[in-house]
Amino acid sequence: MDFRIIVLSFSLWLSPAYSLTLEQLEQLNTSVFQYPSKALNNIHDIEQQLHAYLDPKVLQLRMSAFKCETYLQLGENAAAINLARFNDAKAKRLKLEQARPYFLNCMAQAYVNYGNYQQALPLIHSSITLSRRLEQPQALINGLWLRSQLDAKVQHNDTAIEDLRLALDLYPQVEQQNEQWLLTPIAYLNVSMAKLLMGENEQKEANGFLDKALKDEGSAGKIALNLSIDAANLALSNNHPKLRDHYVQIARSKLPELGSPFELAEAYKQIAFIDFSSGKYSSAEQLLHLSINTFKKESNASATISALHLLAQVKLAQGQESLGLEQMTEAIVIADQKNRYTDLKLCYAVLAKYFAEKGSFALAYDYQLKQFQAAENEALFIQNIWLSHLKSDLSRQQQASEELQSSDAVVMPRQLIPNSFLPIIFVLFSLAIFITWYHRQTPKTSPETKEPIQIKPNATGKQKLEDMLSVSKHAHYPLSLLVLDPSGVLSSDIAVMIEQLKTKLREQDLLFLQSEQQLLIMLPHTSEDAAINVIEQLSGIVAVWQNDSKVSIGLASMQQFDNLQSMVKRANVSQLRRLKPVSKRFSVTTANE
Repeated sequence: MDFRIIVLSFSLWLSPAYSLTLEQLEQLNTSVFQYPSKALNNIHDIEQQLHAYLDPKVLQLRMSAFKCETYLQLGENAAAINLARFNDAKAKRLKLEQARPYFLNCMAQAYVNYGNYQQALPLIHSSITLSRRLEQPQALINGLWLRSQLDAKVQHNDTAIEDLRLALDLYPQVEQQNEQWLLTPIAYLNVSMAKLLMGENEQKEANGFLDKALKDEGSAGKIALNLSIDAANLALSNNHPKLRDHYVQIARSKLPELGSPFELAEAYKQIAFIDFSSGKYSSAEQLLHLSINTFKKESNASATISALHLLAQVKLAQGQESLGLEQMTEAIVIADQKNRYTDLKLCYAVLAKYFAEKGSFALAYDYQLKQFQAAENEALFIQNIWLSHLKSDLSRQQQASEELQSSDAVVMPRQLIPNSFLPIIFVLFSLAIFITWYHRQTPKTSPETKEPIQIKPNATGKQKLEDMLSVSKHAHYPLSLLVLDPSGVLSSDIAVMIEQLKTKLREQDLLFLQSEQQLLIMLPHTSEDAAINVIEQLSGIVAVWQNDSKVSIGLASMQQFDNLQSMVKRANVSQLRRLKPVSKRFSVTTANE
């Protein structure tokens, strides 16, 4: 009896030290998307009591993943990026790699919201790769859904549909995942699929996915509002006015459930678009004025541009040309400052169509030329993003394949070689040794070969740089060395920044962090002009992580008398001597002396 009393007392004493149950985590995951403001308060309450739970470090990362998604829902993109960056580094430090894809997805979504696809795409790629390797179906679904949205934005509907189908196929595997992190509601995947299929004229299949989304048990709060708006847009495109008005009415009834000004402003803007397309100009104008005031207060340039663009169309449709042109000009100025080529293209298209309908063909022609120029810039911008993504993906796949082949060769069982071949192999091996010895003893009278010397695979980072330098000098290949001072980057962010820099480099390029004050990047087969182009690509990444406004990367091109120390010294000297501010937030310095 005494023993049972002791056990009972001990269990009661330990009762606060429980982890959240799987059901509680699922409820919190759902509330993040349904009622993000309330979910944020619950997360704060849990964080204040982390000491009372088992595995507080793991739970803290989970709460941070939920919080990051909550920030996105509330339009706090800068806060989401900072939180994701910090916790990604923290997960690496704690060796909890399974948490990283969720923070990479969050960071990528924030950059997508800013319209910065160039920063978002490598993060999505890294997230999907990590999710597959670490067997995290929740993170993989999130990454595939995010990539499908990005594909849809740039009119890659086929790949977007493929990603969504894969994400939906993976959904049943979520139940087998032991650890609950963060999962996009399946209703969002279904309605996204419905919109894509509707664009491909697959109306019957699209309606099936839409019905699944609307009937989902988790469709409440903000999720229900977003689904109703999407359903109204689909009804609008299919010329079903009664069904459109029905879904708009449902969306309006859900507005009081939103908990932040940004969420309300975003919902107002989406409903205003439906009202404008339905000819309800006064209602659309009222909603847009409310939206624009909120977006400007929160300095949300992307949302402000789209709201101004829509309000300008409302004014032009009402016959208020001067006000409409004023709103459109304001949108164009902001879009031009932010390099938002898609928004510029849409604004110029509206003006070209408006003046053509008025008979002002000269003005219409001018705006059409600007529209084409913006479309060309948009296409080049998107092309560069996807080319860098494909190159990075191919490089990683090739590297993984080579490592796998090397691993297979090392672990090949000896029994695979028949005993009858051993004497022949011994003779060939002896002959190879003799030929090698003979060439070493014989003076070299033939021209110097230009075949590269192999770099030792087990060499240190610095030794690999020296070996690469020797290879280039021996074969008379051009070589450039970049030197970057990462002291302006937080030490916890350097590793993440390096991973992003690698996506811009080739497989044969070498990167070595010599100290926290010096990052060396060696570019074989690279002339000075080509190295300057590389610097321009890398500087954009470094600028995101660096605190001050200038990025300085030193450059030294190889001379035949060079060693690694002399090249580093010349790159450092050029970096200090030629450092000057540049409007594009980075400066390029070279040294060829």
